[in-house]
Amino acid sequence: MIIIRNLIVLAIGATILFMAVRSLRADRLKERYAIIFVLTGLPFLILALWRDAVGYLANFLQIDYRTLALIAVTIFFMLMIFKLLSIVSVQERRITTLAQHVSILMHKQGLTDPPDEDNQQSTS
Repeated sequence: MIIIRNLIVLAIGATILFMAVRSLRADRLKERYAIIFVLTGLPFLILALWRDAVGYLANFLQIDYRTLALIAVTIFFMLMIFKLLSIVSVQERRITTLAQHVSILMHKQGLTDPPDEDNQQSTS
């Protein structure tokens, strides 16, 4: 049973690492995101090689095994969510800036209609 569990954890970690490296080589994934995937896959490989890592750490910290596992998973998900939200925020700012630049360029080239006096009076 323990061997099957180790094989499953090893397969998950190896699959994550393989997908990250494969996507990086095919230029479908930037290096910084590949690093995130590598850091995601490493704990699986460590746990597959050292089965009692969580139990050893729980005994060292004098915390229940299940509590430590829950804390670790919670911290992991919080860090991943924070990283993904920061990526989305940066991209949102870049898109807003790009839209503003396009609007300015279109206005300078006369591609936008000047506001009509009728439209200004109806909106005011």
